[in-house]
Amino acid sequence: MLAQLKKHLTPHELWEDAKFFFLLNLGLVATAVGIAVFKTPNHFAFGGTSGLSIVLATLFPRWNVGAFMWFINAALVVLGFVFLGIRSMGWTIYSSFALSFYVSLCERVCPLSAPLTSDAFLELCFAVILSAVGAAVVFNIGASSGGTDILAMILAKKTSLEIGKALFASDFFIAVFAGGLYGVRTGLYCVLGLLA
Repeated sequence: MLAQLKKHLTPHELWEDAKFFFLLNLGLVATAVGIAVFKTPNHFAFGGTSGLSIVLATLFPRWNVGAFMWFINAALVVLGFVFLGIRSMGWTIYSSFALSFYVSLCERVCPLSAPLTSDAFLELCFAVILSAVGAAVVFNIGASSGGTDILAMILAKKTSLEIGKALFASDFFIAVFAGGLYGVRTGLYCVLGLLA
């Protein structure tokens, strides 16, 4: 079947597909490094699946952030199948699980029990920049990083609720909860990271 598919693709189409796949994974890896190296050790829970996973990994230390990302993303993919159908999910399914895989890989290759530096603001900058660059690369090629993007797709289809406001509200709640869990200083960094 794959051989038949390749017969019908021109070299240009094969190049475009390979470029798309490379850029998608590059964006996901940048995001994963931001999560595993900068967000997790500093408890920067800005929201989304990574923020929720950071909080859950603290509350339930038996599992790490990568494991919780697998659980949450799997649940969101199932919700996506139920409410959106498999066709509309597209690369979102791959992205959800690939990001979870890359975070788990980073945690295994470079396990950090403490931040890299004593400068939390510097680490916040890298956490924000890597996540933003990764998301920009993924969105620029017309893909999604999965996670809470699936919730946004469901809300867009099923309600008249403004997606941006709903996601910002949930992310803000996670950031505020992180402040209660990790202290005011970390909570303020979380809110600052969310706004950035």
